[in-house]
Amino acid sequence: MESKKCGESEVSLHRMVLPEDTNVFNGLYGGKLMEWMDNVASIVALKHSRKQCVTGSVDSIFFLSPINLGDIVHLNGRITYVTKETMEVEISVFSENALTGEMNFTTSAYLTYVALDSNRKPTGVPGLILETDEERARWKEGEERSAIRKKLLKQVRERKSRMTL
Repeated sequence: MESKKCGESEVSLHRMVLPEDTNVFNGLYGGKLMEWMDNVASIVALKHSRKQCVTGSVDSIFFLSPINLGDIVHLNGRITYVTKETMEVEISVFSENALTGEMNFTTSAYLTYVALDSNRKPTGVPGLILETDEERARWKEGEERSAIRKKLLKQVRERKSRMTL
């Protein structure tokens, strides 16, 4: 399986916030934004692996500034780290006031995707070619996040084994 450059799977999406996307305060529903983030990240993972992918985890999401009715939402996704069967995708979100052009950083998150084979079992993904210092720094940070996620996953599985209805 041939490794790929980070830029080969980058995705940018722009959406306008419409009335059906908003809450009673004319702000974008957080769940709608999470849906858009998951969609962009899944495209990044698909482009990198060219295999069926499923969301494995979503790291913390902090909503730092509101996104309002009529704003343009910029979602940018890129691969930052891969393991044998998983891909970490960073999503950065900015909002743009459509009338003034003012841009605000809204949130970012890391989503992990698992590539699946035809039997829906985890399968290998291409490696990542790191060309810049920024890409190498993202990789190192991704490696650290991956170790934390593995520890948390182990805790969740242990808790699951003790749960009853």
